[in-house]
Amino acid sequence: MKTFWNFPAAVGGMINSINNAGLETFRGNALDSLTREICQNSLDAVKDKNNPVVVEFNRFSMPINNFPKRYELINVFKFCKQTWEGHNKKSEDFIEQALSILGRNEISFLRISDFNTKGLEGAREGNLVSPWSSLIKEAGSSNKEGDSGGSFGIGKSAPFLNSNLRTLFYSSYDTSGYQSHIGVANIMSFKKNDNQVTLGNGYYTHNDHSMAIPNLIHLDESFQRNETGTDIYVSAFEPKEDWEGEIKKSVLFNFFITVFKGKLVVKINDFEINDQNIGQLIYELEDTEVNRILKNYYNLLISNKTIKIPYPAMNFSKGTRIEEGEAELYLLNGEDLNRRVLMTRKTGMRIFEQKNISGSISFTGLLMITGSQMNNIFKQMENPAHNEWAPERYEKDPKLAKKVYADLRKFIRDTVKNTFQEKITDEMDAVGLSDFLPNKDFSNSSSVSKTESLNSSIKAIVTKQKEKETPKTTRKKGKDTKEFEEQLAGEFGISPTGDQGGNGTGEHTDGGTEGAGAANTSGNNEMDENQRGEQGNRRERKPSKHPIQVKQRYVCVDRNNGKYKFNIVPEKTLSRGRLVFSVVGEQSDYDLPIKAAFTDDSNVTIEKVSSNTVYLTTLKKNKGVVVNVEIDYSNYCVMEVELYED
Repeated sequence: MKTFWNFPAAVGGMINSINNAGLETFRGNALDSLTREICQNSLDAVKDKNNPVVVEFNRFSMPINNFPKRYELINVFKFCKQTWEGHNKKSEDFIEQALSILGRNEISFLRISDFNTKGLEGAREGNLVSPWSSLIKEAGSSNKEGDSGGSFGIGKSAPFLNSNLRTLFYSSYDTSGYQSHIGVANIMSFKKNDNQVTLGNGYYTHNDHSMAIPNLIHLDESFQRNETGTDIYVSAFEPKEDWEGEIKKSVLFNFFITVFKGKLVVKINDFEINDQNIGQLIYELEDTEVNRILKNYYNLLISNKTIKIPYPAMNFSKGTRIEEGEAELYLLNGEDLNRRVLMTRKTGMRIFEQKNISGSISFTGLLMITGSQMNNIFKQMENPAHNEWAPERYEKDPKLAKKVYADLRKFIRDTVKNTFQEKITDEMDAVGLSDFLPNKDFSNSSSVSKTESLNSSIKAIVTKQKEKETPKTTRKKGKDTKEFEEQLAGEFGISPTGDQGGNGTGEHTDGGTEGAGAANTSGNNEMDENQRGEQGNRRERKPSKHPIQVKQRYVCVDRNNGKYKFNIVPEKTLSRGRLVFSVVGEQSDYDLPIKAAFTDDSNVTIEKVSSNTVYLTTLKKNKGVVVNVEIDYSNYCVMEVELYED
């Protein structure tokens, strides 16, 4: 059978350069995107739900002469060079790299194989909307049902981003017994000898209709497929980082639930991640904030103290009904937990973490949407990268989606509050209040706390240009008080009365102000040049952009006057530092304006307050300091503080 590379002509259609919208969706982290999309697609194609899907990543090299019709592809890139030379620098660089790779003696491949899957059904006929056609031939198309993970048909682009030739080979053994393979080059349009301009995509095929070639392809000599499933060969796989470590980390981070439940096994060369070793692998991760949060979630899965609450039956407009138990909320209460709920759907893949649930209750949570109706609604709210829900994406009825999503968030907030609030109230003194009691060593001290406050109370949050702090989630600035309240009430579910979440009320106990210092709200905000930190020194500072790890806890002292106590325990000794305060949002944070700040610790000096930042000196590693702050907001809000070295 004659095989060849077929690049169909555009015939007056769109001309494509090297830039590709589908690829750009996943460019931020190519290996993580590859792992997420591959594992999700394999889980969607499971053959026997009583057994796990197995996904295997294996790197190998082969002689370049074994590359299918290599010289034809070299000629294609030469045509590309003639077409784009002098017109598009990015295209020129890609072409030069491709020609260099195809001129070497060997080429590296990544083979991705799945097992206990259905294979690419429809390869024999090539019918429209079949799994084979949807993956190989169609753009932006997905035929997946409501319980599946993907719906945009864009995830298929992720493997191309990991190929320096933008070329893959697909080999499939489907449930009908049909075996086939095809190559796909996702490159750019070019002018052929007959002056026809191609579409940009080419196929290693055996006819002009770019149909699959019968029989499996054998590029990896060490591998032989004997059961249904799909093999994807990523050509010119040359990652700059530790690819095995990155894929392992992505599996642990995104699919730990699926692996834990015995639905997924991942093999990376000779290394295997399964339900027997997933816990050990998570606990062995280095001690970072991200990994500590992951460990919180895993502990929730295995703890016998975990509480499981089913989502109740709900009726919505236009006859939409969600049955009881279509989602289940897992909750665990304890010390120093992340106060977040990880959101997932049927495949168990991580989507995002819902924040802004409670600032006073230490808990961790996990929401699993498993019911068909609910899964289908939230699937259509999901963005192409599968890391956000946006009701406006539900084209059928955005208002309905907004209502369904709002009710789910309310269910989470109310359940956390109703489940743990009484317990937290009873245990407050024993668990956390001692961190905020005055230090008697300082009570009799004659030292005066250094403090600075603004001339008058802030009536609006004013936009101010400032240096970047750290590349975290988008932090919105410049909202006036009314808009700020609307944001809290609307997106975050915090009402002006404080009934919908945030912190509980707090009052001074007897002697609670002893040695606590005082804020002079009527003073001026001019700097005393005799004090440390004069203007000249401040100009020379080169602030760190990376936050220092801290343990933090806070309580509301006087809601109406916006007074809070923060207990900060840094994990590093700092001669100078700055505390940056923000309101925690569900998917973005907001700067929190500070009116005044002071501390009763004679060893710590607060130099100044500026916008949402408190500058201070002499912080000791693992030694707590209580900072009293007054914010320009009289209602409850969920806050966090980050410490930076100044």
